Amino acid sequence: DHLSFTFENNIVYYNTGELLSGPWTKVRINMDKNCYWNAASGAVDFVGKTLDDWREETQHDKNSIVADPRFMNAEEFDFRLQSDSPAWKVGFKPFDYSKAGVYGDPRWIRKAKSAEFRPLEIAPEAPLKSARTANTSDSSFLLISCTSFDHAEGL
Repeated sequence: DHLSFTFENNIVYYNTGELLSGPWTKVRINMDKNCYWNAASGAVDFVGKTLDDWREETQHDKNSIVADPRFMNAEEFDFRLQSDSPAWKVGFKPFDYSKAGVYGDPRWIRKAKSAEFRPLEIAPEAPLKSARTANTSDSSFLLISCTSFDHAEGL
């Protein structure tokens, strides 16, 4: 199984939009030790689930929390953490956020600002392969592939 990405030791702070949307339960990811906070309401929705339900159903975010990270002044873009921030408890390590993002050549900055992101699409299941014969003018050959079935899951 392909691991799409690991998302750990982050603060996810937002005041508009959704935390997660789309088929997050269908991709293989590792998510843990994060601090989530919806500054608009405090309520954080994990694709229609509470954090406890999300944990139970996906095995993600076992050590994550929903809590105000207690920035110095988020409204003024001062994202330094106060000494009593709960983000310290999940292992957040501060960094110089003024150096994060796209910087340098103005063309790169414009390109980053103009990026459009399509919704995540999950590839369809591969069709079952079957034995086939094929003839060519030079030779005959048989192509055979095997597919195992997990009868426990009714496949």
